[in-house]
Amino acid sequence: MTSIIMLVHNAVVYTRNTIETLQGTKGEWELIVVDNASDKKTRKMLYKMYETKKINKLLMLDENTLFAKGNNLGLKLCDQNSEKILLLNSDIDIRNKEWLYEMEKRYEKGIFTLGVCENEPHVRVDGYCFMIDKDLYEKYLLDENYEWWWSITKLQAQVLQAGYSVKGVKKCTNLIFHYGGMSGKDFKNAKGMEIEIKKVKDWFGDKNIEIIEEIDNTHVDYNPRSCANKMYKKTRKGL
Repeated sequence: MTSIIMLVHNAVVYTRNTIETLQGTKGEWELIVVDNASDKKTRKMLYKMYETKKINKLLMLDENTLFAKGNNLGLKLCDQNSEKILLLNSDIDIRNKEWLYEMEKRYEKGIFTLGVCENEPHVRVDGYCFMIDKDLYEKYLLDENYEWWWSITKLQAQVLQAGYSVKGVKKCTNLIFHYGGMSGKDFKNAKGMEIEIKKVKDWFGDKNIEIIEEIDNTHVDYNPRSCANKMYKKTRKGL
């Protein structure tokens, strides 16, 4: 089983779309939602989705714990039988019901993601659809001294240094689409955002991720239940 952990902070339309388009995903999985002090409208929607069993487990927080702590809290709710953790952003459009299957069949112990960052200070996998072995996540966790994206960077560097695989798919819009940045700018005040480039490079040392150009699965689902069909039509042009 794969435990999908989704952090939510407002962005009700995008969050609803992520959860709706996630339904029907092939494979054995559970959805754990951690709400980081969203507005009333978003929380009401999440409660409704929990009641209709589109969310398996729901944790409502009174503060925005941001990325690292929020996901670490979600880990504690994972099914004891789950073998993998998948961190999934709340502004995603699932376009292929086989997206999880495609990830799992290429998976090696370590990390596998949809999305790659090729900019400085080091080529690395992205964190919006991030799969990792549960035991590795439990061992290293996301470093809460880096509350936002540097925590996912450090985690993958640690896994690489331990000798495990870290792979990312560069082109993946035939599987999922990431809108990006829909939960606001709270991360600008996150702890650990200011970091020396040398420190990040030292995390990786001489280790590098493996980049997969794309996964050849061209079946794209148009989900009539999606509350973001207009957004879908606009972004589908990017396929």
